[in-house]
Amino acid sequence: MRGAILEAAVDILQREGAGALTVRSVSAAAGCSTTGVYTWFGGKHGLIEAIFVDGFQRFGAAQREVPRGRTRRAGDLSRYAHAYRDWALANPTHYMVMFGKAVPDYQPSEQALTAAAETFEQLVEAVREATSAAGSTDDPAEVAHHLWASVHGYVSLELAGMHDAGASAAQRDRRFRGGIERIRLGCGI
Repeated sequence: MRGAILEAAVDILQREGAGALTVRSVSAAAGCSTTGVYTWFGGKHGLIEAIFVDGFQRFGAAQREVPRGRTRRAGDLSRYAHAYRDWALANPTHYMVMFGKAVPDYQPSEQALTAAAETFEQLVEAVREATSAAGSTDDPAEVAHHLWASVHGYVSLELAGMHDAGASAAQRDRRFRGGIERIRLGCGI
């Protein structure tokens, strides 16, 4: 039932937006009583928090599935960037809850933010390996932050339909690959 409620909430957010997300609308879509939502999530805030945390867990799993090269070089970072984009484009509603204030009055708890930070730490470790292999003395956390923010910008523009709206998927892919390569080279890795 918990999964059905979460799925119903994400579907409502995707189709109708945050204004339509109520305990009553979610319970109706999930085929349960409002008591089910309160039992599993404690109410609307808890439900949104669960979408946030679930999104980061799924996102983290997608990042962990990135194949790493034998030498853990900078090319691995490009794979992380592509995995980030692929996941976001396949899960736009989760992504907007996680990063875009899809529900304006939602503020993640410290526990939820800690779960989110674990995903970033995976990237920091990959950057640490890549900078070490490249002989770079740059702070891996700073490089990871730059890479994350840049990829986030590309993805957010694309999800908003503001990233060359008339461009084909192949053109958007090519632009993304080129941008990631420029970022990687600019970071010296």
